[in-house]
Amino acid sequence: MPVPSLRAIAMAAVALAALPALVHPAVAQSASGQAQSASDQAFQAVLEDPGNLEKNVTYAKALIDEGDIEGAIAVLERLVLLYPDRAELHVTLGQLYQRIGSDAAAAQSYEAALAASNTTPEVKAQAEALRSESLEKASSSHLTGSLFAGMQYQTNANAGPNHERIFGDSNLVDRPNEDDPEDDFSGVLGFNLNHTWDFGRQDGMALESRLAGFSQLYAQNSELDTIRAAGQVGLGFNPFPGDGGFFRLQPRVNFELVSTDGEWLEGGGGPGLGATFVFNDTFSLELGYDAIYRDYDHVGALGETEDYTGFEHQGIATVTWLVRPGTTVIGSLGGRAAGTEQDFLDYKGLQASVGVYQTYNSPISLLPYDWLAGLAVGYEARWYDSPDPSVHDDISRQDDIFQFDAVNTIPLNESWSLTQQLQYLRDDSNLRNYSYDNFTVAMSARWRF
Repeated sequence: MPVPSLRAIAMAAVALAALPALVHPAVAQSASGQAQSASDQAFQAVLEDPGNLEKNVTYAKALIDEGDIEGAIAVLERLVLLYPDRAELHVTLGQLYQRIGSDAAAAQSYEAALAASNTTPEVKAQAEALRSESLEKASSSHLTGSLFAGMQYQTNANAGPNHERIFGDSNLVDRPNEDDPEDDFSGVLGFNLNHTWDFGRQDGMALESRLAGFSQLYAQNSELDTIRAAGQVGLGFNPFPGDGGFFRLQPRVNFELVSTDGEWLEGGGGPGLGATFVFNDTFSLELGYDAIYRDYDHVGALGETEDYTGFEHQGIATVTWLVRPGTTVIGSLGGRAAGTEQDFLDYKGLQASVGVYQTYNSPISLLPYDWLAGLAVGYEARWYDSPDPSVHDDISRQDDIFQFDAVNTIPLNESWSLTQQLQYLRDDSNLRNYSYDNFTVAMSARWRF
């Protein structure tokens, strides 16, 4: 949920109960000169009366408005010496320390808040919760993840062409029986793991690793049975320590392994670079570029799969916006280019997607946690470099791919949830061999830790 604006609480800054809200970022000043003037004036007021709590709080607020978190920490460090029994001051100092990634120092401030004599049950509960959070983050090693299992039904599991007559050697021929669209059920089992090793540095440097995997087994189309694992290892850090966590950079390495129909399909990996910009508590931007080389083996049931060996380059920008409490919009725009052993398989593409996700009150009293519903739409255009002579001598393939998703997640408790999903995928190609659509209904259970 959105945090209180500093401007909204400025007039009430002297009220100690509102002081912890000062640690949240404010909307940027439109003129840096005005922001500097405000902090200068507040500093002059402090010089005239160094022990005045109200004037010090106003000065700390002005520094936070300007993004000078370290300066605000210095002010609060002096205040907790002057007013050691005011728990609100210690809580605010701890939150400021968390803003710059100093979770160990934050934990000490929260412990001081718990020991302070001048407090309330609400502030004490807040300090205890924040202390537990900071101690967990202060640990060098953090492992989170989930396990999931489910079933899904597809109307066209093998992506069979919609048309009964397709091109072969530039002529229309009857679609082979093995290419007829086939519906099928499949079971899915998978996991997601995230691990962070924090080096405890001022720039927040940490070794960040991700590993995901799944297996999908079909009731009828066993040649599509797939086992896949993919991961990423990167060294994340803040290039400009003290910017309040605004900008984070992550050089990384990607890897993946895939088997299909019980045979080795492909393995590969390559370098990447990610950048994250957190503008405020409701809006962030993530940029990513990855280059992955994939080495394919021959899997007879899928055709000449070894021809797909080569590099794929992909860049994407993703925006996450908390529009209002419980409503999140996620949009992305990207492009990619694939190079293979065959020119007619090489392509360039552009892709875009947008999704809206909304929490809502549980309609079942026995399940008190809010449910989450989402709607998303995606589009990708692909242009292939040259014609495939086995299909058509003169026409290069061009695809317009549309995807629509509807999802609903039901939390059973803090760890377990059920997810229902509907998906419609449509590929409109200029060559009828590749035009198809597929409707998927899926349900899964997930355990998070």
